Amino acid sequence: MKQLITVKQNSTKELIIKKSRFIADIYPLKEEQEAKKIIENVRKKNPNANHVVFAYTVGLNREIQRMSDNGEPVGTAGKPVLDAITKNNLINVLITVTRYFGGIKLGAGGLIRAYSQSASQTIENAQLATLVNYDRLQLIFDYSLIDKLKYFIEKQKAVVMETNYQAKVQAVILVETSDSKNFQKRLIDLFSGRIIVKKINEELRPSIIENE
Repeated sequence: MKQLITVKQNSTKELIIKKSRFIADIYPLKEEQEAKKIIENVRKKNPNANHVVFAYTVGLNREIQRMSDNGEPVGTAGKPVLDAITKNNLINVLITVTRYFGGIKLGAGGLIRAYSQSASQTIENAQLATLVNYDRLQLIFDYSLIDKLKYFIEKQKAVVMETNYQAKVQAVILVETSDSKNFQKRLIDLFSGRIIVKKINEELRPSIIENE
């Protein structure tokens, strides 16, 4: 399976190119509506900007791709930003580039280079994260098993998300989908079937990676 990469959180990078300010922001996304709201907010925060260019992708296979030159010559702004996203194999991200014109025209080639550089540098500046598929599991067990189970989970690639103490203990954990079947088998074997395991769903969650 190909590696899925996004960004962990918003970050900003500003460049000055021939007296024009290019302020590039990158954001993680979950859905397209989120991108639209962010773009609107960026425009509201920069009422005097000459252009707010953007590009974004949504979906594991970039099913949704949008871009805008926002008044710059066609193909000189939004496309270079989108190309930077796809070149870096990113998904579920939005990049906006806010430009304050400095009085010197850059020409079509200069604009393409400027927007490409702005987008690329904000990606380099961002904290990248791989998207990992997890199984959300519910465990139901007796109180007498708490300590032993806690020790077992700590030794595995699992994370306890919540615990409810009722007639029996109910815990919700996350396990990487690639290891989920083996995890459940080890769990059942170790506890001789005294733990009930129910799969709730699957979900993608970011795991921080180091930029090269």
